[in-house]
Amino acid sequence: MENLDINFINDNIKNEEDIKNCTFDSIHGIIDNSNEIEFKNCTFLKSSFVMSNLDSFSFTNCVFENTDLSNCKFDNSSFVKVKFKNCKLLGCSLLESSFLSCSFENCILDYANFNGSSLKDFSIIESSVRNTNFDDCKLSRFSVKDSSMILSSFINVNLNNIDFSSDDISGIVVDQNKLTGLIVSTEQALDLSKLLGIVIK
Repeated sequence: MENLDINFINDNIKNEEDIKNCTFDSIHGIIDNSNEIEFKNCTFLKSSFVMSNLDSFSFTNCVFENTDLSNCKFDNSSFVKVKFKNCKLLGCSLLESSFLSCSFENCILDYANFNGSSLKDFSIIESSVRNTNFDDCKLSRFSVKDSSMILSSFINVNLNNIDFSSDDISGIVVDQNKLTGLIVSTEQALDLSKLLGIVIK
């Protein structure tokens, strides 16, 4: 049986061969981005690909669990039915990417950048999402639950029907004219009123 290590991944990329139905367990290294390929029905466990460049890659029906993707580049990439669980994506660049039916659970997404991305059927659960940028994103069925969104930015993003009531949104950056329909707790509403210049006595 062929050894499924970082060299296997990079050899497939160099040969422009998609990778399907593979499980990668406890592998470490930097993924080469000489060509754009698709990972389909793949699982990544207890692995590390820190600072890899995966721009314009595609991931379909994949699972990342206990994997470190910090400072990776996923710009212009496609994610369909991808689950991230107990993963570290500190400082990841995900500019102008497409997410459909994806979830992040117990993940660290601090300082990640989703600017200009399409996030549809997208959920964040019990995760740290501090200083994270979602500017100019298109949100559809976007949900966040029991997560820290401190100082995250949603400039030019329609927040109608987005529920932040269970999250910490201290210092969140939003457009005043995009707040209509945003769901928050009473305490959060008091904080957000400062953005509107409202004085509460």
